[in-house]
Amino acid sequence: MLPIMLNVVKLPVAVIGNGFAAAQRLGILRASGAGNVTTFATDPEPDVVERAGDNLNRRLPLEADFQNTRYSLVYVCDIDESDSLMVVDWAHAVGAFVNVHDRQDLCDFHMPAILRRGNLQVTVSTDGKVAGLSRILRDFLGETTLGPEWEARVTELGAKRADWVSKGLCFDELRSRVNDYVSMKKWL
Repeated sequence: MLPIMLNVVKLPVAVIGNGFAAAQRLGILRASGAGNVTTFATDPEPDVVERAGDNLNRRLPLEADFQNTRYSLVYVCDIDESDSLMVVDWAHAVGAFVNVHDRQDLCDFHMPAILRRGNLQVTVSTDGKVAGLSRILRDFLGETTLGPEWEARVTELGAKRADWVSKGLCFDELRSRVNDYVSMKKWL
């Protein structure tokens, strides 16, 4: 697996599912700034309805939905096997990356456990092998090492770095100043 950070602000994303897994992905997408998310759910739980808002279609997607919108990311959660396989085929036909909940063999990508502190994001992954362990490690880091104070720290150091960049400092000097600042502040 290749860990990357993907800007989902404008990407067309589809979430297909009725329950907890779909609601969880909708929450993650919202927290990531996704602005073009369509949800398909035949019998959505209240959390899915609330998180999907006006972008909820109370049906399964059709092949035409993929051809018309050309989704970039597709999340498939808690729908039956034959529908999941059909959706995966339609998504791949338009070049979308697909994640099928608890079906590692059908996934193009996996969802890491995400710890957010403002602009700081730390992710933990087991490449889809043990999602529960990823969550345990994320929570441990959040409780022991990366508390809420890191949101302000990132903002503070980000402003410093932007100033240094505006002065034309080279990469090695930027790296050195960031290291020195963290050390001076005794953040670690």
